[in-house]
Amino acid sequence: MKSADQLMSDIQLSLQALFQKIQPEMLESMEKQGVTPAQLFVLASLKKHGSLKVSEIAERMEVKPSAVTLMADRLEQKNLIARTHNTKDRRVIDLSLTDEGDRKFEEVLAGRKAIMARYLSFLTEEEMLQAAHITAKLAQAAETDEKQNMKRGNG
Repeated sequence: MKSADQLMSDIQLSLQALFQKIQPEMLESMEKQGVTPAQLFVLASLKKHGSLKVSEIAERMEVKPSAVTLMADRLEQKNLIARTHNTKDRRVIDLSLTDEGDRKFEEVLAGRKAIMARYLSFLTEEEMLQAAHITAKLAQAAETDEKQNMKRGNG
């Protein structure tokens, strides 16, 4: 029977090997769609939250608002996002997805899903259920940890 330390080491090595294989494929798929990882983050945030201020996106990305403004320029040129003045404070600019942006986001997700499907096809239905449960639990733990770090001023 392996110790907890040995199991953690095995998990870490397996995840590292998996990510080293999947990440380049994901990047290539996004590149073919004409979207960078940072742009996908913006599109995903807008898809999830509807409309966000530039400053809110910058905070989520942990970058300066000027970096988001430059990214927004490129996304707007591609007609993937729209800028509107905030209804409460006209000095503030809100960003939202256009219909084209929504379509592009779904296309990119479909490409990423196809890549994941190839790898997940090696699992049984029971293993997929277990993997879904475990990864959801890890994602929730990571989100909780991130929120706690932000409260402590470490994020």
